[in-house]
Amino acid sequence: MAGVGRDGVADVVERERWHRLPAGPVRSLWFSPPTGAVFSPATGGMDRSVVMFPGLGLPRYLLPLARALAAGGAQVVVFDALAFRRRRGRVTPTIHGLAEAGAQWLGQADLGTVVVFGHSTGAQVALETVLAVAPSVQVDGLVMAGPTFEPGQRRLRRLAPAALRAYRKDTPRELVVVRDLARVRTDVIRIVLSGLRHRPEARVASLELPLTLTAGEGDAFAPRGWLDELAAGAGGPTRVVVLPGSHNNVFPHAGEVAALVRVTGRPQED
Repeated sequence: MAGVGRDGVADVVERERWHRLPAGPVRSLWFSPPTGAVFSPATGGMDRSVVMFPGLGLPRYLLPLARALAAGGAQVVVFDALAFRRRRGRVTPTIHGLAEAGAQWLGQADLGTVVVFGHSTGAQVALETVLAVAPSVQVDGLVMAGPTFEPGQRRLRRLAPAALRAYRKDTPRELVVVRDLARVRTDVIRIVLSGLRHRPEARVASLELPLTLTAGEGDAFAPRGWLDELAAGAGGPTRVVVLPGSHNNVFPHAGEVAALVRVTGRPQED
């Protein structure tokens, strides 16, 4: 019988792997369901794998969500493309550089049917990754959580005021991930500048699989109007779900976000 581990969820099996890709060496963090546990979609479990792309290359804040999903039966992999810190031969810290590595890795991961999840700039990376691997990888659905950047924020002088409001309903506990900023250093600047140039509203038109757009109710980076605009432009079925919290609600509200991910790609009741 599984016990209760970190983040208040049943014990999951955690490990890390390294992969040498044409785009550069990357690390992945794997979270498997508790040993011996049996899950079924009919009882609220999840029988598909989930691949997760963190914002700004900072995977730590997604770990509670990964554990919650694994405790519910999913095989979860958090993609950590910036863990390799040597100057040469590493993944380029831009939206397209990270997506290139993500597509190369996902194409060889042999995870079966997957749901792809991305948060913040990771939502942009997830979108480009899915577009790059289709139809060679069976993707059941894409979740873009707190997707950046809505058109009115694509200049740094307009981005700063939104940043001051984006985290106002999030817990100070999530500041534990700030120490990761020292690891990625100037990569954050390159990712943000790349994200400001990226146009997800144009790219979602090529997306034919189910798309879920979600954000916290206080997320100034991803207001409801921006989610609706992305949904309207998507090439496949979409839904918009607003959850509690602000931009980083995936950290303090992991349970609510996990429940949303579990039903991604499934027929929705009216």
